[in-house]
Amino acid sequence: MNLQDQYYRRLFSSPLMVRALFAGILPPGLLDLVDLGTLEPLPTDYVSDRRRQRQGDRLWRVRRRDGQMLYLIIMLEHQSGTDRMISVRVMGYCALMYEDLAMRRLLGPSGRLPIILPIVLYSGARRWREPRQVSELMDPAPPELTPYQPQMRYLLLDEGALADADVLPADNLVSALFHLEHSRSIEETAQLLHTVLRLTDCAQGQELRRVFGAWARHVLLPRAAPATATLPDTEDLQEITLMMAAHPHDWGHKWRQEGEALLLARQLTRKFGPLSEEVQQRIRQAGTLQLEAWSINLLDAETLEAVFSGTD
Repeated sequence: MNLQDQYYRRLFSSPLMVRALFAGILPPGLLDLVDLGTLEPLPTDYVSDRRRQRQGDRLWRVRRRDGQMLYLIIMLEHQSGTDRMISVRVMGYCALMYEDLAMRRLLGPSGRLPIILPIVLYSGARRWREPRQVSELMDPAPPELTPYQPQMRYLLLDEGALADADVLPADNLVSALFHLEHSRSIEETAQLLHTVLRLTDCAQGQELRRVFGAWARHVLLPRAAPATATLPDTEDLQEITLMMAAHPHDWGHKWRQEGEALLLARQLTRKFGPLSEEVQQRIRQAGTLQLEAWSINLLDAETLEAVFSGTD
């Protein structure tokens, strides 16, 4: 499990983060269905050896207002590419969870399986365009066989798409995390870290603040900082935030360059359609002058190839 997976797992081990999901990120009607005061993570002894292989995922349960339980499965996807077969993995994951619950006699008095909500949390740079239900991956079934085909759908949270659409709520910890993942400037990043500091300024938020600080130090800053920048020798979120505010010139160049690359990729996608991984990699590795040249070419280019023609 890489550093990003480790820290996301710790972040979404906090009840404050899961409450923030319900409070502002998930479809609004879901909040009315549950009593967030009953949120609890499932301990590791609820999880079979087979499902423990996906160590980055989190499993929570919460009581619905009708008294029944809702199981919340958060599957974390951080790779740069998307996974076309994720709906099959979700289906298998849920089936194994049901087997565990039945084997350990954790079903309710009725013996019926609990309702589940599978969530795929995706933080990659490319937009997610993969099928969201198993049936979309299958050959069309004749009417006689349709009733016997598997049905499984997951709820996708594409962090970058949500951040770009400007639909995320203010004063929400999960919203701040999504924006931090796709921040375009040192000023925006410092402001978002201030928001995290404020929202974790409570007794139950201290451990989450420590995790945010460690994630910022070991994941966010190394990813965004220029090679010449000196990373802070601390995991204290308040110290990191103060340092960024006091020395913005040490960080601004790399953030501006990444923002230019992100903007060019979006403009190309809008004009020519989805970009290949090769093109996206080429944009990410380009310097400021190269990005500016491609942006100028884009104004008159009729094909994607024309944008890059004669500029290397």
